[in-house]
Amino acid sequence: MAVEGFDLSGKNALVIGAGSSVGRAIALALAEAGARVTVASAGEDRRDVAAAEETARQLAARGQQTEAKRLDATAPDKVEAVVNQAAAEMGSIDILVNCCDLFIAKPVAEITPDEWEKVLRQNLDSVFFACKAVGPHMLGQKKGRIINVASGLGERGLPNCSAYCAAKGGVLNLSRALAQEWAAQGITVNCIAPAWMEDTPGLGDPNPEANRLIRFIPMRRPGKPEEVGPLAVYLASDSAGYMTGRTVFVDGGLLAHL
Repeated sequence: MAVEGFDLSGKNALVIGAGSSVGRAIALALAEAGARVTVASAGEDRRDVAAAEETARQLAARGQQTEAKRLDATAPDKVEAVVNQAAAEMGSIDILVNCCDLFIAKPVAEITPDEWEKVLRQNLDSVFFACKAVGPHMLGQKKGRIINVASGLGERGLPNCSAYCAAKGGVLNLSRALAQEWAAQGITVNCIAPAWMEDTPGLGDPNPEANRLIRFIPMRRPGKPEEVGPLAVYLASDSAGYMTGRTVFVDGGLLAHL
């Protein structure tokens, strides 16, 4: 019975931001658990689209024929169009994963208004637009799972990361509020908040003695994207039916560190 609770056979998932390492790991994990997965990019530039297409190729290698959808996740009309298209193609959207991520590290005195807006739009607005677009589908079927990928920096601040911390903190509270709003309709909304992953841009030397970021992680190493995928399967499954409004930190013990 416990194993059956994690089976996603017959469920349809849309993963936005599937070109990121964590987004790809989640998409592959959902597919391996039996879900039909549609993937979309976080942006329309060549690099974002190519990364999402690579995720689609890896899904195809596992027997899932899917085509990556080109998406600007900060444009509400385009998000709505992709959500509606995915729902029409699959028959429903039972699982929505938001995994857009844009990191800019600058002191407050140096970050420009355009940079501030860009970080909030990519990390926070995109989540709101996707949740709003999928709402009518999930509310109509009176069930659904929404998984928003945030960051440990949404819970704890870091110097020179004000925009990113503000945006990811917004994702945490948006998810908590939406979880309460839609709980009675059978929709759960939860967050996964990773810490630094091994492919984090600018992470530097992975040696904990040489890297001041890794020294703060009790496990003394960055995370691996594949360590996030199984958690998404749980949150998307029937086994997590009574869990909503929660944030699960995948951080090697970072937030337990004083």
